[in-house]
Amino acid sequence: MRNLRLALIAPVAVLVSCGGGSSSTTSEASSTSTVTEIEVAYKVGDTGPGGGIIVYVAVEGFDDSSGVGASIGAMCLKGICHYLEMAPTDLEGTYSWKDAMVAAEAFSTPSANDWLLPSQVELLLIYRFSSRGVGGFSPDYYWSSSEGDVNCAWSQRFKDGWQFYTVKYSPYYVRPVRAF
Repeated sequence: MRNLRLALIAPVAVLVSCGGGSSSTTSEASSTSTVTEIEVAYKVGDTGPGGGIIVYVAVEGFDDSSGVGASIGAMCLKGICHYLEMAPTDLEGTYSWKDAMVAAEAFSTPSANDWLLPSQVELLLIYRFSSRGVGGFSPDYYWSSSEGDVNCAWSQRFKDGWQFYTVKYSPYYVRPVRAF
């Protein structure tokens, strides 16, 4: 069931266009800002409560009410979420897609155990954030949880941001994420 919630199929144009923090749906607000009665505790680049790095902030929140697979809201396992946090480092080694899904779900920090493999959209947000020189990413490929069919899934090359539809047995890197 958890893997089904992760299968995020198509990028959402609004979400992708807002990933850089310059529109009304993304905020890099300070910890004292209050928007729509929600206090913003973190901004993009802050260390999150799970020990990772905040890469996306939605002051109005996001959830899976638009349907599983439609947005990063499918990552939100606890109702409405406001933040997307990436793990501070890659998992050690490279993984096939199936092993990447298992390894991301098994990842935990002392303060969080709800990490997952990012969707294609989330991986694009992480890539855009990494272009600021943060995160220590390999220039090679990273797995997303987004499948295309039984044999292929989406990956992203961090050298240039190219997203690629590839066979699931390819050995790629993993950077878990969590929504809260």
